[in-house]
Amino acid sequence: MKNIVLLSLVIFVLLSCSKTVESDWTILIYMAADNNLDFEALADIEDMMQADFSENINIIVQVDFSESNPPPEATYRYHIYPGVKEQISYLGEIDSGDEDELTRFANWGFRQYPSEQQALVIWSHGNGWYPSARDLPPSFCPDIEADNYIGIAGGELRTGIKNINEHLEILIFDACNMQTVEVAAEVADYTDYIIGSEDGVNSAGFPYAEIFSSWEQQTNTEYICWEIGFQYHKYYSTEGIYPISCSVLKTVELPQLLTKLNEFTSVWAVHAADEIFIESRENCIEFNGAGFTNPALDVDIKEFFTKVYNNTENDSLSTISNEILTAVEACFIFQNTDEYPPGYTSDNVGTAIIWFPDAETQGFFEIRKTEYQLLQFSQTNWLDFLENSFTEY
Repeated sequence: MKNIVLLSLVIFVLLSCSKTVESDWTILIYMAADNNLDFEALADIEDMMQADFSENINIIVQVDFSESNPPPEATYRYHIYPGVKEQISYLGEIDSGDEDELTRFANWGFRQYPSEQQALVIWSHGNGWYPSARDLPPSFCPDIEADNYIGIAGGELRTGIKNINEHLEILIFDACNMQTVEVAAEVADYTDYIIGSEDGVNSAGFPYAEIFSSWEQQTNTEYICWEIGFQYHKYYSTEGIYPISCSVLKTVELPQLLTKLNEFTSVWAVHAADEIFIESRENCIEFNGAGFTNPALDVDIKEFFTKVYNNTENDSLSTISNEILTAVEACFIFQNTDEYPPGYTSDNVGTAIIWFPDAETQGFFEIRKTEYQLLQFSQTNWLDFLENSFTEY
């Protein structure tokens, strides 16, 4: 009997000692730099090292460098501490344009560094949902050596995030033009907040030293997200770089916005060529131009429906436009700050962009509309509205 009691005590002690202590946060940064972003990746890692944070936060980086721009080459994993970059492993050459690599890194990182809450940063080139057939900027997470990228319309990004074993509290896109309603609809089920820019992101990326230094000072996740947006605006306005776009989307509110958009298209898609919609679109600031030869294809969803609401004399259209704007306001808990204004000519810009080709870009619309139908966002029937908007042309 004594032996049984002693054995039970030994097992209890061993189990107690082997229990992994959880941190408050694990923040993983997936850096797909196997393109022309090697030096920007190195600079951002150095910036992360300038942050002041405690052991309650794990900051883990996986960065895939390009062999064409050494040193360094191939893929490394680092644990970032204040002032220190500790190499965890060398992975050799990988395809960072493969969504399975994103999943593999996330599952390894969250398992290896357990925490109460999880955040993921995806760092690379971005281009909204558009495929690689467009000119610059490249598609999302392009890997030049593998000749691959993480597709949006084909569901690759959605799969990569969906297969992560932990639900994300925060998902950050440190890449150009990734805060779109189409991208958000792909991944909203798997994260509580999405942070990104509807416009281009400066090569300096997000201000990691400021963001990570203030992370622990916030009392809850929503405050952390708000602070990330604030620090982004503060950093670039201080540097004199305008315009500035960084918004925070609260994903629990997104279904209501999608529902209202579907209600809008169910009635107004057949009237998409009406003057109210054409003029509203033409007067919006445009986003996501592809190089110098291709005009922009996107507009801010808030600005478009604000213009419709302000100019329509139809009570029904006024009502649904106002309901959409209310849903937008509920979704985006941070759009800009009065202290560090975004620098656009409209205060209604800075939430998320939506695909809205005009007559000048109708050719691209015809080429890509089949892919657009593959997006989760296509359930709003926005494509029907776009299709009918070209009637007069």
